[in-house]
Amino acid sequence: MNVTDKSIASKAASHHTAGAMRKFYALPGLLFLSSCVLGPQPGSPDAKAPGSIRGDSAPHGESFGDKAWRQVFTDSTLRELIERALTNNPDLVAATYRIEQARARANSARSDWFPQIGGSGGATANYGSENAGQVAPGGDRSSESYDLSALLSWELDLWGGIRRSNEAARSRLLEAEYRRDAVQTSLIAAVASAYIDLKNLDERLAISKRTAESRQSSLELVTSRRDGGVSSDLEVGQSEALLGQARTAIPITEQAIAAKENEIRFLLGEYPAGVARGGSLDSLDRSLGIKGGLSSTLLERRPDVAAANQAYQSAVAEIGVAEALRLPSLSLTGNGGVLSSQLDNLLDSNSAAYTIGPRLAGPIFDAGRGKARVDAANALAGEALAAHDRVAKLAFREAADAIYAHLKTGEIITEQERLVAANRKVASVASERFQGGESSYLEVLDAERSLFESELTLTDARRDRLLAVVQAYRALGGGWK
Repeated sequence: MNVTDKSIASKAASHHTAGAMRKFYALPGLLFLSSCVLGPQPGSPDAKAPGSIRGDSAPHGESFGDKAWRQVFTDSTLRELIERALTNNPDLVAATYRIEQARARANSARSDWFPQIGGSGGATANYGSENAGQVAPGGDRSSESYDLSALLSWELDLWGGIRRSNEAARSRLLEAEYRRDAVQTSLIAAVASAYIDLKNLDERLAISKRTAESRQSSLELVTSRRDGGVSSDLEVGQSEALLGQARTAIPITEQAIAAKENEIRFLLGEYPAGVARGGSLDSLDRSLGIKGGLSSTLLERRPDVAAANQAYQSAVAEIGVAEALRLPSLSLTGNGGVLSSQLDNLLDSNSAAYTIGPRLAGPIFDAGRGKARVDAANALAGEALAAHDRVAKLAFREAADAIYAHLKTGEIITEQERLVAANRKVASVASERFQGGESSYLEVLDAERSLFESELTLTDARRDRLLAVVQAYRALGGGWK
């Protein structure tokens, strides 16, 4: 064969190789276009919301939950506490890291769309045995080999398993983000509620100290009357019992204050210590009207409902992944590189070699494992659907409870204020009658006890109304903006 013939043969071989390569390169695109997607299409559950939230006075207006938390909690001290909690709370920090985990897993799932390429290199020295027939008699028993190679593996999404896997990973990422928002809403509500409790304990302590001072004066009066022969030892004992009741409440309340301060510090992600107080929180009650708004938007605002929605969609997508695993998988595999027995010509064109081609592999008999995997995925989706239904109904229950609590605690405060005023009048009259010798100290005892208890109940009612505002804000999906 002359030089011209060799050139023609070389071009023909090159053309044949290029044509084969073009067929292999076109194969993934053709299979992608013709591939099907198994399993149901992920989507939001069909949640039927009621026409309105029970007890809502404005079911078609703007919702209280649409407000940003800084618009709701205007007290500067409380704002500062919430901001510290959002920065340092370990639960919120952990939820943020869970988002990063889910994002990394989503990126890992996305890589399945692309070819996986690896590489290797090696050098070996061989010394063959003549007696074993490894080399011909008189031949060179020493040899060397060198190689640099690349490995290709590309699974084609023949049944949509990779697509469903990516959909599940994206849903889990969104779920993690909504879970963090849910932690934030709960955290803001917890800090605000604990601070309101702390302010209430401060007021209870002030009432106890004020009552103790008043009863100390009453004890001194009764003691002087006994010494003058007007009162008895029984009345002195009754007065001492009244004083002891008020004094006992002081350390009990102080202990509760310290525990509440430690609780707040824990929510802030800090060690136990005191907590600074700001002004009155009455503005929280006076400036805000609780309105539920459109019932359908409640499910959109609540991050826990949104997270349950994404968990359901992820579970539905996993059904397609499980079904795809029951069928054969098609991969494009290959390896190529340079091979030589001498290091100095390893990178020459004549050292090049490669193999490439499709590979079909799938289960033939797995004793029902694939079907069981699909059944488990369907059951998991059913569980996620039930969980979403529960969270959605819980959202409406919590919203209705909070709205009703805010309404009724207002009525309780009105009646309790009247009761305190009446008990204060009774206590004053009873004291005057006792000092005038018209009645025994038993009337004073009963009147003072009733007044003390009613004053404590009134401050608790005011606390409950403020807590209802906080709980309504959280129940209506506020706090994550």
